[in-house]
Amino acid sequence: MRYIFAGSSAFGIPALRGLLEIGQPQLVVSQPDKAAGRHLRPQPCPLAEFAASQGLELFQPEDINSPESLDRIRKLDPELIVTASYGGLLKRELRKMPALGAINLHPSLLPLYRGATPIQSSLLNGDAKTGMTIFKLAARLDAGPILAQQEIPIARDDNFSSLHDKLAILGAEMLLDLIGAMRRGVIEPWEQNESLATHTSKLQKNDLQLDWDQPAVQVLNHVRAFSLVPGAFSWLRGSPLKILKALPTEETAQNTPGTIAGIVRNTGFKVNCRDLQLLVLQVQPAGKKAMDAWAFQLGARLDEADGFSPDKQTSPQNIKQEE
Repeated sequence: MRYIFAGSSAFGIPALRGLLEIGQPQLVVSQPDKAAGRHLRPQPCPLAEFAASQGLELFQPEDINSPESLDRIRKLDPELIVTASYGGLLKRELRKMPALGAINLHPSLLPLYRGATPIQSSLLNGDAKTGMTIFKLAARLDAGPILAQQEIPIARDDNFSSLHDKLAILGAEMLLDLIGAMRRGVIEPWEQNESLATHTSKLQKNDLQLDWDQPAVQVLNHVRAFSLVPGAFSWLRGSPLKILKALPTEETAQNTPGTIAGIVRNTGFKVNCRDLQLLVLQVQPAGKKAMDAWAFQLGARLDEADGFSPDKQTSPQNIKQEE
């Protein structure tokens, strides 16, 4: 099959790797390199890096819909365009170019969670299940006819990273099955129910901040939704501390939300939420690697006088210094 693959994040790598089993793509389209790291040197996105490692033809246009991009793709006469977390919209001329159309892998049970952050949104809402959808690209974002859909349960210990990887692998498996069915002409797309559609938005830095004055289950969902990357955080002693892993407890909160409720030997430390205490198991201090909460508290010597705060200015350490 003559096909083009468009993707940018690591989410699309299992799908592209799977497609290599049926043949190399004519072209891999990805976003241009972006400045990153201490020296702000241009770095390829994960999928572009993978494509280069496989010796695949790589195209990183500023605008995939520009006349120059369309000319290059048109000359290849692809039968199918597959996109997965590409980071850009394909306009009508490009969508209509391949005989089999342009399809996209989306990690949600569409029409739920259209947009940029479906996995995080599902975890934030404490959903019991999610899934993968492959649909035909249309003019509106994530609103095209569905070609294949499969749901999976969300485990209690799932976080963004684990769920991301599960869905990426599931999407790759579904894609191979779907392409086989498309070539046999046995696919019957179905329209999305617009009345059930929900939408997500791009992640903002403020979204990562924990609010301890919420029920413990919601604080825990917040931790899971952004772990291991980019990591939900809160301010402790004037510095941000990422909370990467936590567990619920049945113990009632004993003090102000955000204060340390106790130390659990060889395990971690507990924090008061609005109703219950949350047991913190893994953290990442600013500028350091992730570590066990127990190891962190040994160095920090936490006690019940410590507490998390909503910002640097109101952090107990800063208030003490000002006094």
